[in-house]
Amino acid sequence: MLTSEERSALEEEDLYWFEELFYRDLESWFSSDIACCDNCYDEFLESWPHAYAADDAAFQRSGIDLSCFYSGSRLQEVYTEEEFFRFLRLIECPRCGEEIKYNIWPYNFPFDVVEGFEEYLIEISNLSQKTPFLILKHSFAKEIYSTLESLSESSEPIALSNSLYRARASASMKSYEISEFDFPPDQVVSEGRYNHAGIPVLYLGSTPETCFYEMREVACYIAEVKINKVIKVLDLVDSYDAHEEHHDLLNTLVYSALMSAKQDDTGWYRPKYVFSRFISDCAKSVGFDAIRYPSTRVGSESYNLVILSQSFSLKHSSTLGKIFEYDLGTPNKSEHSGVDAAGV
Repeated sequence: MLTSEERSALEEEDLYWFEELFYRDLESWFSSDIACCDNCYDEFLESWPHAYAADDAAFQRSGIDLSCFYSGSRLQEVYTEEEFFRFLRLIECPRCGEEIKYNIWPYNFPFDVVEGFEEYLIEISNLSQKTPFLILKHSFAKEIYSTLESLSESSEPIALSNSLYRARASASMKSYEISEFDFPPDQVVSEGRYNHAGIPVLYLGSTPETCFYEMREVACYIAEVKINKVIKVLDLVDSYDAHEEHHDLLNTLVYSALMSAKQDDTGWYRPKYVFSRFISDCAKSVGFDAIRYPSTRVGSESYNLVILSQSFSLKHSSTLGKIFEYDLGTPNKSEHSGVDAAGV
């Protein structure tokens, strides 16, 4: 980073207002601010993991090498490439404050981030690590609970038109009955993204591929499921259409590490799930039956539906379609006929 004396000296050498021309071309190309640079790229994605794949990978596609930026910009009309990189030291990354050197990622979120959110993110992450049961004492957590309460009051149960899919590891399958894919017994339930240990929920995927990757690519049997009852859903995928008034808050949560951090540790300690389980508790408390949320393991079009209420057990609310084995490179290897779950 330049000292104030070095900056002043470099600015005196600059005859054409480099910073103004740089940001003019950046705006012309991308209509976005710089989200991060090489120095803070990893930290940005640690805070905002869902941004990596969301919106057809808009964040990934925004990255540009600064040599390419120079060669395609109007800056080359007044600066040589050597001069460009010398005066580039005047430009600081707005996220980390360091000089930009090699690559930048011009990117704006497709929503307005809640003011002060990254401070909340740090505070709530610390609570999750140390005293998770005290999360609701945080002012932002209280705001979220009030928002979900308001959303529940204004939301109506809906019919789900598309089939969903439920996976079970092949090694644990005992039969091809509907009970094999329904809510598991309390005593075998470990912590999940939206459930506490010992509290069963039903995780469904939008596609067989989604299920397979959510299962960490373990060979599995997948059942096609059609839910026949109307169900009240907290929609975290299409929040603008479903909950327009609060979509900025909901999208801020979904894009952030509070809700979308990958949890690769398969042990008992899963701190990255603490806040999403808090959201699940809030949603269930205010009357939602299910939460629809983006998959953290597949592309931006994939999603999961977690059913919170056991009144929507597959046996009493769904039609079971085909059941098929799914393994890497060999999906649909074998199929088994489904049954009308409501009639079992």
